[in-house]
Amino acid sequence: MLKDALVTHKSFGAGKVTDISDQYITICFEDAIKKFIYPDAFKSFLTIQDDALQRKINDDLAKKEIHEQEKKQQTKEQPNRNEDKIFTRTKAPKKQMRANIAFKCNYCDGGATENGIGFKGVCSDDIIYNNVYIEKRTWCSSEGCPCLQYISDSINRFELEEYMQGDIESGYVCYESQMLRNWRAFAGIVQTGERKGMPMKLNQVQRNSLAVLTTRIPNTDEQSRFIFAVFMVDESYEGDEHEEGYVGTNSKYKISLSLEEAQQLLFWNYHANQNQASVPAWNSGLHRYFDDIQAAQILKDIVSVKKGSADEQVCKEFLEYFCTVNNVELNDVPLPNGALKMG
Repeated sequence: MLKDALVTHKSFGAGKVTDISDQYITICFEDAIKKFIYPDAFKSFLTIQDDALQRKINDDLAKKEIHEQEKKQQTKEQPNRNEDKIFTRTKAPKKQMRANIAFKCNYCDGGATENGIGFKGVCSDDIIYNNVYIEKRTWCSSEGCPCLQYISDSINRFELEEYMQGDIESGYVCYESQMLRNWRAFAGIVQTGERKGMPMKLNQVQRNSLAVLTTRIPNTDEQSRFIFAVFMVDESYEGDEHEEGYVGTNSKYKISLSLEEAQQLLFWNYHANQNQASVPAWNSGLHRYFDDIQAAQILKDIVSVKKGSADEQVCKEFLEYFCTVNNVELNDVPLPNGALKMG
């Protein structure tokens, strides 16, 4: 119905629709052929003169909005059901071992300040270019990513930034861009094998687990991976066949670090692989589990790094609280013995 329709783009001018699918619309302009997310593109930077087609687009936009609201409502309801499964033993006789969790995050300097590493908005042009074309990050280089559309001139910077202006729960361009705004981390999607494209689950994380967010600066090796934030989990959803798992927090026990502080907390000082323990290699997957001793070691070192700062007191309280609720004797916590400490 929309094929061959005439449209107008704020930046590229007049164009003609050459292809349309459930997710994308392709438009031929005078100087270029561009692909946009459909029907979202008609919210702000695409217009069409045909009234009948405009009504169809409005209908598609309304349907998508209803679908997204339903998904959001399901996501809000699911953590409560999940908590019942975890904590009501009669409903879940198979006991899951509680663990702490570390996430592998793409470097994001969105919203970076002198005292803040970023992870609060859209990345700079240099980091977008790196994540899309040099390191070819899975989401960053996929057709549905707004950053790819921006760096390939399908949308401008203003249009890209508009993605962050929506509802705090859904207004973001990628998981990383909302991490230190929403304090939520997602399990991700399976990238290879028979389950490729399926959502991943988080089946060992419970309330009072520690979540650790890690990254590395572009063009550095894996042994340089550092911890840029930690939080105490008080919201968790294991995930199912349709929605990936996630963890989040609304508590006061959440700490972010500046880039200078974070680079003093190398992840592989604390963690080691079961095979080739002295080799700092993350390999596949976006998350991995670790025990309470390693968690306490990380929190102890954060207290040292934050000494003299405005965050020092809450870091101490965080460490004491974690050890108390998880029965860790702080005085017996050994020195870190991760991959970088071996050999």
